Amino acid sequence: MHQNYIIYIIYIIFIMLTNFGSFPIQNSPTLSKTTFLSVLAGLSLLVTVGIAIYSSGKKLKKLQNYTLNLESQINSLLITQTLRADQSFEDMGAQSLTASVLKGKGRIAVNPLVFYSKEKMELVTILHVGEDLYGHVGIVHGGFLSTIMDELLARTVFPSLPEKNGATAYLHVNFRKPCKTDQILIGRAKVNKIERRKGFVEGSLETLDNEILVDGNALFVSIKKLK
Repeated sequence: MHQNYIIYIIYIIFIMLTNFGSFPIQNSPTLSKTTFLSVLAGLSLLVTVGIAIYSSGKKLKKLQNYTLNLESQINSLLITQTLRADQSFEDMGAQSLTASVLKGKGRIAVNPLVFYSKEKMELVTILHVGEDLYGHVGIVHGGFLSTIMDELLARTVFPSLPEKNGATAYLHVNFRKPCKTDQILIGRAKVNKIERRKGFVEGSLETLDNEILVDGNALFVSIKKLK
């Protein structure tokens, strides 16, 4: 529709330019050459706006197709289907603190899935890391992976802490292998021990082939809710 609109406007401008010598407003006592050029400028503006709308629509459609394809890939994974069928795990839906800040194509295009087992005190998350999240080209930035680990471990232990929240006392992260960009990762974590307001937890990030890329452990201390 937008494309037909642009072609129509360009056609009108072409006719006006090629027939300017015999255009009726040339001999009109009320319409001057300046008026004609103003009309032409207005039509040119319409073309520019039309092109911008058309281009924006194409980009939006491309992004929608990209995200829908990623969501389809994640939802069709065996691990996703297995976790949804496991009654000990609760499907927490698509949510993530990090994804809200880094959301977008090339970064975190779709919100990670999160499955939590209160009984086992374990959590599994499934996420896609985009091609722009690199430190070295093609390799996910270590700082980003550390942030993901902090979020993974925190969300695993928070439900077991007195205030259902906590502050990171320490976070130890081991980078076992380079993590390539533009791939789906599986995050796994479990609570090791709860001591009053302290929660000890460990976890890892791995590929779909069960290759561990990052692992680590952390201590979170439950804090009173801020007023």
